[in-house]
Amino acid sequence: MHALSQMKRDPHDYSLAARGGHERAAALVPVNFFILAVLFFAVGIAAAPLLVPRVVANYFYGPWQLAIVHTFTLGWITASIMGVMYRYAPALVRRPLPFPRLAVAQLVLFFIGASGMVSHFAIGIWLGIWLAALVMLASVVLFAVNLLPLLWPQLGAGVAETGMFAAIWFLLAAATLGLLLAMDKSYGFMGGSLLTNLGAHAALAAAGWVTVAICAVSYRMLPAFILPAVPLPRAAIYQLYALIVGVVGLAATLLAGVRGATVWAVLIALSLLAYLATMARLMRTRRMALDWTARHALAGFVWLGASAAAAVALAGGGASSLEGSRLAAAFGAAGLLGFFSNFIIGMSYHLFAGFVVRARSAAGWVAVRAESLGTARPRLFVFVAFNAGVLALSAGLMAGAATVGTAGAALAALGGLVYAAVTLRTLSFAYRSAAPGEPGSPALSGTGARSR
Repeated sequence: MHALSQMKRDPHDYSLAARGGHERAAALVPVNFFILAVLFFAVGIAAAPLLVPRVVANYFYGPWQLAIVHTFTLGWITASIMGVMYRYAPALVRRPLPFPRLAVAQLVLFFIGASGMVSHFAIGIWLGIWLAALVMLASVVLFAVNLLPLLWPQLGAGVAETGMFAAIWFLLAAATLGLLLAMDKSYGFMGGSLLTNLGAHAALAAAGWVTVAICAVSYRMLPAFILPAVPLPRAAIYQLYALIVGVVGLAATLLAGVRGATVWAVLIALSLLAYLATMARLMRTRRMALDWTARHALAGFVWLGASAAAAVALAGGGASSLEGSRLAAAFGAAGLLGFFSNFIIGMSYHLFAGFVVRARSAAGWVAVRAESLGTARPRLFVFVAFNAGVLALSAGLMAGAATVGTAGAALAALGGLVYAAVTLRTLSFAYRSAAPGEPGSPALSGTGARSR
């Protein structure tokens, strides 16, 4: 009765509360994906040194190898990009997320699907893998339902919007093909060879979903961080079109089992060279000093060049030989850790704290500055240890030297785990009302230091 009488007296308060709850739910969506992503990253990078001898002694394709690859591709990279898109797409088109609470259901399905796939890959139970893949596909569909209507009106007009729109379709295609490949292990209905089918799935996921998304987002984000003196050229969108065409052609060629994969791989490589040239021009004319975001981006660009060269070699020679298998393993390390992970780590330094500030504001908590939510002191160590480790890991896999590869993976894990610990603390303030430095929330040494 008291609640009813209170509603009658001031219904506007209830509408404000409902609106505030909606805003809070929308603000927490990207933060939740980032927390999940960093946890998967920590698990994957910690397990990497244990798996290097297995990869060197056997083959790049196996139960544990597939488990750790999907720990990074799904749990770390895909969750991170989804979190960025959930915040970035509505901001670009200046429209709210249509179904913020649907995103909560999507997150739950994503966790079930990703953890189910990783665990069942590790124990080699294909029924469990394709059932988890079915849940993952449902999660991806919900993600597309939330974002594609936002991006559609800007298709062809905005570089970031166009790239994200195409990337989501590639994610849908990769998830569908992954489900079919898993079910094929149980029912044997797909034609073609295992390696070409896997290659098509990798092309759709790595080059189509992740690389297209990173190119699109970085065309808008990086200029905002470095303030170049020249505008983003219109040719940037044509680079995305070339990349999209190359991925579609490569995936179709591999699935059909016909010749021509090298041609499409070269087109993809050329489009990525155009992307690197554009990024280099923006970097040369920057008006801001290089911070750790830009440094990780530069490292990622170097790894992208190495990955593109390896991809062309694999498209021409395949991965069935010993040398091809080693090259495929090194290519995976360079792409997943060198390019993709460097980009995400660097961008997180600018983005994650800002998303936490927004979530706290939506909850009506004490306002904090983004700089107070983290510390810059570990960033030099993270950068050096992670990249030096990935370099040694890739070299060890390429040469078949398990000791070198394991040492590199351990060094990368050390840097990665330090990054994960600091980042999870930053993200935790989206759920803790206390500001940094207040009782119950001890400040890190160096909190508020400059991001450089």
